[in-house]
Amino acid sequence: MKLIISFILCYAVLHITASEVHYKRKDNINSVEDGMLGFGLELLLIKLEAMEHRLQKMENRIEQSHKEMFTTIQKLERKVALSFSEIRNLTQEKVHTTLHKLDKDLGNVLEIQQSAMPSSCKDISSKVSRTYLIRVKSASTPFKVYCEQKSFGGGWIVFQYRYDGSLDFYRGWNEFRDGFGDLNKEFWLGLEKIHQITSGRKHELIVELKNFNGTYKYVRYDAFELGSESDQYDVKNIGKYSGTVGGEASFIKGSKFATKDRHIDEIGGQCARRYEGAWWYTIFCAYANLNGRYMNDINEKSMHWYYFKDNQQGLSYSRMMIREVE
Repeated sequence: MKLIISFILCYAVLHITASEVHYKRKDNINSVEDGMLGFGLELLLIKLEAMEHRLQKMENRIEQSHKEMFTTIQKLERKVALSFSEIRNLTQEKVHTTLHKLDKDLGNVLEIQQSAMPSSCKDISSKVSRTYLIRVKSASTPFKVYCEQKSFGGGWIVFQYRYDGSLDFYRGWNEFRDGFGDLNKEFWLGLEKIHQITSGRKHELIVELKNFNGTYKYVRYDAFELGSESDQYDVKNIGKYSGTVGGEASFIKGSKFATKDRHIDEIGGQCARRYEGAWWYTIFCAYANLNGRYMNDINEKSMHWYYFKDNQQGLSYSRMMIREVE
């Protein structure tokens, strides 16, 4: 602002100087004009000072407006921050309340489901054969099983199923204990689950067999129970058998389950490795090897049931099922 005023003053001085030189050259101009010029210059300076004063006041007002605007913005920011904090706290409180309610409702639903959950396939009213969730005991963890709801009156829990050789059964102890495969394809349910199912209530057992020519046979035992892992999942009980194929020596009471990597004695281990399977082997190994190799051949390593044709001919189909007996 001061630079502008200085520039105007400098221009005025130059103009005056030029005027004086001009006056000296023209003697016919009288002194009255000099007086009028001086008066005009003073008037101009007064106006310039007034303009500077007004401009200064405008600057002061603008500066004051900026300060007020800045103060207002700061207040607004504080209000927004406070409002956001209140909204967040309120939202968190509502979220916690909602989650607590959902958790309570879910617990009620689960309690109802568990109380209504079947303990075996026999408790399921549906006649559709498929996977179902069961809970053997009130305090036990539920697990899925495949229920055969048509054959032999239905209500059967399938624990072994082989029909195309797509799944390798030459496995170790942990896998046979926990189970492996797909319940809708070839699978082994698991020794621990079979123990839980058969130890609490009496069960019967059916073994279905078929050779590569399509000949079907079965054997049925009126009692079946497995011990715990500490007992090597031994055959605690095996009942009388019936059916279309012999089975007197296929399960021996007291025989313990053996795999290639775990066995109660060297005989069991030798049998598991020799037969490339996993079974309740005895001193004579076994008359059955339904977890052996899937092959169409007479071979001790094959998936066979000796009494099917009095040899070790490999079979194309094997299904083992248990059902609760009233």
